[in-house]
Formats: sequence, C-alpha cells, structure tokens
Amino acid sequence: MHAVEVAEDRRLVAVECPAPEPGSGQALVEVAYCGICGSDLHFREVPELFPAGTVPGHEFSGRIVSTGDGVVGWSPGDRVCVLPFGQCGECATCRAGNEQVCPHAVTSGVGLGTGRPGGYADLVVVDERMLFSLPESVDDRAGTLVEPLAVAIRAVDLAGGNPDDPVLVLGAGPIGLLTALVLRHRGMRRVVVCSRNPARAHRAAALGLSTISIEEVTRIEPADAPACVFECAGTPSAAQLGVQTLRPLGRLLLVGLSLTPLDLAAPPIVIKELEIRGVIAYRRAQFQAAIDMLAAGAIPVDELITEVVPLAEAEGAFQALTARGSEKVKILLAP
Repeated sequence: MHAVEVAEDRRLVAVECPAPEPGSGQALVEVAYCGICGSDLHFREVPELFPAGTVPGHEFSGRIVSTGDGVVGWSPGDRVCVLPFGQCGECATCRAGNEQVCPHAVTSGVGLGTGRPGGYADLVVVDERMLFSLPESVDDRAGTLVEPLAVAIRAVDLAGGNPDDPVLVLGAGPIGLLTALVLRHRGMRRVVVCSRNPARAHRAAALGLSTISIEEVTRIEPADAPACVFECAGTPSAAQLGVQTLRPLGRLLLVGLSLTPLDLAAPPIVIKELEIRGVIAYRRAQFQAAIDMLAAGAIPVDELITEVVPLAEAEGAFQALTARGSEKVKILLAP
C-alpha cells in the first residue's frame, strides 16, 4: 500500500509497504481523506514525538474493508470516522468517566507518533472501539473535521460560562475557528477572535465571527476583560497574553500545544485567582457530539477545508501550512 512517513531528515516521504491485516477486535479501514493537524506540523520536527518511520494522521474518514474476529455491528463498506486515541475503557481513569486522559490513549492510538501508524496511508488498522459511524449527511471530507471539532467541544464544555460573558479566542487556525464556531452555536454572544495572521483573521470575519487585533486586546478595559480565554495558537506569547488579559477569577483554556515553556508570570495568576486548564483530547460523547454538529450543518465545512492534495504531496502541504502569513486553514490528503 501507499503511505507517507517521517524520514530521518524530518521530511515527509512517500513509501510502499505491505497492507496491514486486522487482528481480533480490529477493523481495516480504507482512508478516504486525512486532515493535517497542527500537532502534525509541530511534532514532525521532534524525533522523540515522531520518530523516523512514523506514519502520522489522526483526522481521517473512510470505509471498512474487513474486520477481525470478535468485531460485532460493523461490516465491510460501512462509512466511518475514527477516534484516534486508544482509550482502553478499563483503567480506573476510564471507569471514572475520564477516558480523555486515559494513560494508554496515546501509546495505543493511531497516527499519534508513539502509537500505531495513522491515516497518511491507503489503509489503517484500528480498534473496534475507535469506530464511529458517519451519517449520509456528513460526507467523507466533513468526516475529517470530527476529531478537531471534538477538541473544540471539549474545550467549550470545560469553560462553562454565561451567554453574556466576554470570551476571547487567540488563534484562527482550524482549532481556533472551530472553538469560536462552537461557542457561537452554544449561544455565547460576546466572542471575539484574535489572530496575528491577517489572512486567517479575514477568514474568521468571513465566517461572521467578530475579530480583534493584538493591539486592541492589550487595550481592553477592565470592565470588558474576558471571563475566558481559549489559547488556540500554541505559543508562549499567546498564553502570556491570555493571562494578562483575563479578568479576576477568569479561566484560561490551553487548547493549542506549545512545545516550548510558556514562561507564565505567577503574580497575575495568583492575584487574579486565575484557573488554567489544558485540553487535547475528549470523551466519546463529545466525539459523537461533533458528528451530530456536522450532521446538523452547524459547521461551514467548505469554508474550513481550503485544499485537497494527493497523499504523495504531503511535504508540500506542510510547507504551505507553515509558510508565514499562510491563507490555508485545513488541508486534506487524499490517498
């Protein structure tokens, strides 16, 4: 089969490898499309996270080709998307309802670097527990947005708040835009998006979202300070801006993942009694909620998916997404 893996020099290269076979309790999925996640862009530079030979890709949709022994309720041809974290469902954390932080989720997951091969390939073996059915109203392209949308839903669920609370979203990449769209869908009336990338700020405005510049954020009056900041840029400067901007008793959600220390000043956190939460995964119910939102037409899929390229062009797609001032939002790879 065809796949794309991380080479020793960190480039993405097309390779041929034997087609995998599903084991007991597993299914073989033919990938329709796989989205490029911001974590893929960052992790490929870090050998400890994406060792040479890693096949990335955890935002994918497709069809079941075959199933292993013991798989019930799934048949060849079923359209699916895949929850990529290998949440075991058996440990104390999972049994307590907190499967989003299952200690086995990453190492048993697919396309996450230290786990199993992912969706940058024709075929992927996944556990039966990872399969979620896609309704006819969610096409294969839209199915790639289920995973990042589930992250946004988890973040908004954690934030809570009242409809009239001022809310600031820092970053207008896929996660930032999806977070703002979920907030709007939930009835939050005072959501503003801030991006240092003019093209992405323009994209947010085109989606009907209110936008604000970094300079304007620094001049927000105390009475209008946000009750919650969603840091979706994954940079120390964004997290620092969030701490600086929040009102007393505010909440900072770290939805972007910075690989460098955030270097947050303690005094404003302590004096304002700020709460800081991290978000990277989600519960199974939140993954299903993402499918339901897409099925209801609540997410403007065509405005978020800006390009589809052949799988073999993954390296060029990475370069396009990381280019300064990139206008791209979500690029899909098509095997």
